[in-house]
Amino acid sequence: MRTEAVRRALGGALWPLISFGAILLAWELVARLGSVPDYMLPSVSQVVERGWETRDLLMTHGRWTILEILGGFALSALIAIPLGMVIVTSRLLERLLYPPIVALNSVPKVGLAPLFVVWFGFGMAPTIAMTALVTFFPLLVNTVMGLRSVDAEMIHLARVMAATRLRLFLKVRLPHALPSIFAGLKVATSLAVIGALVSEFIASDRGWGYVLVSAGGQLDTALIFAVMILLSAVATAFFYLVAAVERLVVPWHSSQRQPH
Repeated sequence: MRTEAVRRALGGALWPLISFGAILLAWELVARLGSVPDYMLPSVSQVVERGWETRDLLMTHGRWTILEILGGFALSALIAIPLGMVIVTSRLLERLLYPPIVALNSVPKVGLAPLFVVWFGFGMAPTIAMTALVTFFPLLVNTVMGLRSVDAEMIHLARVMAATRLRLFLKVRLPHALPSIFAGLKVATSLAVIGALVSEFIASDRGWGYVLVSAGGQLDTALIFAVMILLSAVATAFFYLVAAVERLVVPWHSSQRQPH
């Protein structure tokens, strides 16, 4: 059993390495053999070299951005998931709360960034708030959908067995909703990166978003690509971290037992 788990883990890591290696090789060949100027498309080796030259800058600003991503993601999860649990307890609450939440989600987030600066000042707080706002809606919707999609016969059976509302929630609704909640969390991982970056673009003098703006003004394309690769790496690692937690929490679900 353990051997099979190790084999699956190695297989899961091998294929992403192959696919990323193929993409990087194709990029290097196009940049070196094509007629594209370096300032428009630097080669992978140039990007790596530029990233190494600016490693101290990237690490300093990267720590700031990663903390903002994690902070916004955690804040969103702490609000959206419990709120989704509250909403499913009553159709009246759903009718009261859903319309303003949907309206808030439809507001362009970029337009709210200056407002967050007015409310929270400069620093990490407005970016965390923006990240939480961007990731809030998919988390809430997936939580509500998961809790509402429980088979009616299972609920009826639990009630026939005299299960209380709390026991019905803990033993039936919540376990059934966990795969959907984790789906929302995985979607939110990439959105958290976008939210932090958008906020840093607009109102921050720290973070990888700020580095991107500065590098763009200097036509430092290699540094832009280096930052983008780091952001992609952080988002990918974040996604697989949440997926690993999902495998530990819901190993019984069919999506975790199917061979990949």
